[in-house]
Amino acid sequence: MRNVWNRDPYRWYKYKKDWKAIIGQFRLDLRCCRQRITKGYCEKDLWSIRDWFLDVVPDMLEEYKKSHHGSTGILGENYQNEEGFLVNDTCHGEWDRILDEMIFLFREADERQCRCKNPYEEEHSKAFSLFMDKYGLLGEKLRTPEERKRDSEQNVITYHGMRELPEYKELCKRYDEEEKKLEQYREECKNKAFDLFSKWFYDLWD
Repeated sequence: MRNVWNRDPYRWYKYKKDWKAIIGQFRLDLRCCRQRITKGYCEKDLWSIRDWFLDVVPDMLEEYKKSHHGSTGILGENYQNEEGFLVNDTCHGEWDRILDEMIFLFREADERQCRCKNPYEEEHSKAFSLFMDKYGLLGEKLRTPEERKRDSEQNVITYHGMRELPEYKELCKRYDEEEKKLEQYREECKNKAFDLFSKWFYDLWD
């Protein structure tokens, strides 16, 4: 989470006219600001350390790339310039390319930022909207009389998904196959990013 002050809860509570919840949200956000100042992280960051990392670290690396004054000396080649000094001005370009690769891979590992998308996403989303309108969010209108009776007794709702219906089965199959490919791609990007991060970890300073 980049910004502690997320406006969405305030908009929702305002819509519901829940002024007490707005005050509670404001106190939480203030507490998170204090925690970030004193600890460097806040309780909201702990809700998903993964998302915090993928939000913050690639941005930090990008800012570091723009502002760093030096580059690791083991890159590039040393040579003697016209004045007779030993210099190495090729290390900067190599270092920037390594940083670019890290930034790219970390962002590709994030489902929210990944440039690769499921080609069936839009079709699947439209189909789910139709399914929801016809059968309910949880497919509750597909329940059998026995399920309705049991749900009423146990105060639960038996779930039925669109994959159970013949008209959606093929689309869901294609969508799921693409999702597996995307998950594998993001997993590979994550592993490559951390390999680079680990290799150059002690050089990430300025």
